[in-house]
Amino acid sequence: MTTDTVWIAPASAFALAETPSTLELRAEGRVRYLLVHGTQDDGLWGSVGALWLSADQSRGGVLVNPWALWEGSEIVRGYRGALGRGWSPEQIYRYWQREIWRGSYSVDEEQEAESLLLVSELVDAL
Repeated sequence: MTTDTVWIAPASAFALAETPSTLELRAEGRVRYLLVHGTQDDGLWGSVGALWLSADQSRGGVLVNPWALWEGSEIVRGYRGALGRGWSPEQIYRYWQREIWRGSYSVDEEQEAESLLLVSELVDAL
């Protein structure tokens, strides 16, 4: 598993993101995560996705809700930008955990899951 959870084809900046396979999600094991809520693609308020951090704090990423591809992709873009500026997955996660989001997002308190696959299933169901 790489640092970021969504891979973009290098051929085009507008290429569709590839979602990780079930095996890749299951292989990550125990993770901590923050559910992020905001405006979904249909204009309603709901789950946008989840930021996650591995148990050893060396890997992390963003899982995007299929009903919030626009907002979710913005979070992924910000995550990748932070990585590009030298932030670690743990620093990005802590930023989202501490930040007070007024209006655009709300972030739930940290939770834990036995695998990244369970977090992915939760995000898809919300």
